[in-house]
Amino acid sequence: MFICKNCLTKQEKANLSILISELPDHFGEFYLTKEKLRLYVRENLDSLFRSLNKGDKILFGDKEQVVAVITGFAEKQIEIIDYVTKEKKLVPTRKYVTMITKDESNARKMLEFIDYQLPKEILFCKLKKNNPILKIFYECGYTFFGARGNEILVRRLPIKVPYIPFKDFEEN
Repeated sequence: MFICKNCLTKQEKANLSILISELPDHFGEFYLTKEKLRLYVRENLDSLFRSLNKGDKILFGDKEQVVAVITGFAEKQIEIIDYVTKEKKLVPTRKYVTMITKDESNARKMLEFIDYQLPKEILFCKLKKNNPILKIFYECGYTFFGARGNEILVRRLPIKVPYIPFKDFEEN
């Protein structure tokens, strides 16, 4: 059963800490980005829990052995400078999905759950080119958005009507 939350109880934090420590992160992609620095979740669980309290979301399934974090909800807009007009603009922040999972089938189930929970959001995910779940992202409606070095940025546009088997999910 999958769960989507912003705030966690002490028991849920303890259970998630154990689950995250048990899941393999072969590609080093389970991280949060704060002020242009990568904070790996396993070493910075407190940072993860603080970002959840600010509005970011965590989705997890204990028996499915998968955890996904969606960041970008905490900061609604960021200020950028348009170098052509030299004006400051407010733009919405990107919402990034980062996931750690035991196998590819659980990644697919999690992406379907994300579609059910957040159908109106534009979502991004940065993955290594050799990561096997990149194929799952493409199959679940994410498209190529950019690349740098050995990483690929994929994007999912808002979806109209998600088809989700409701029996696997719990609303919170």
